[in-house]
Amino acid sequence: MSLETLSAIAQLIAAFGVIASLFYLAVQIRQNTRSQRSVVVDSLTQSLINLLGPQSSDPDLTRAFASATEDWYGAAEADLLRAVAVLFTLFKLFENAWFQKRQGTLDAQQWEGWDAYARMYFHLPGVKTWWQLRRAAFAHGFRNYIETSRPIDEMTPLSEIIRGKR
Repeated sequence: MSLETLSAIAQLIAAFGVIASLFYLAVQIRQNTRSQRSVVVDSLTQSLINLLGPQSSDPDLTRAFASATEDWYGAAEADLLRAVAVLFTLFKLFENAWFQKRQGTLDAQQWEGWDAYARMYFHLPGVKTWWQLRRAAFAHGFRNYIETSRPIDEMTPLSEIIRGKR
């Protein structure tokens, strides 16, 4: 066997090795992408649970939030104080979910729920008032998305759930 033949065989083996490595790398990247998407979904969900969980043990917080989201200027000052922090955090979560969807990290089906939830809250009268007072704290693209969104009728507002309507 000549030196040229051995060299050609070695190069062929090396080429197969590179191709196999590329396939392995592609599989690893795909698994990492799935893992990252899972982490994003879990993080968004956990953040929402941490934000809204206290309402389950504090009916006054739920009432205050519902009052402020329905009629900002008609709500008591104490209700506004409680609602302002929840609304800001809630809309920062919506902004994060919007960003993750835009980047392709959040699956389209996962986004459907976040989109419905964001639009349901945004189109409440009290939230619209709050938004005008705080909209500058959010990214331009998110502001465009939320301000051009249409109301969603498939979700009953919190105040109506509390009062037992629908």
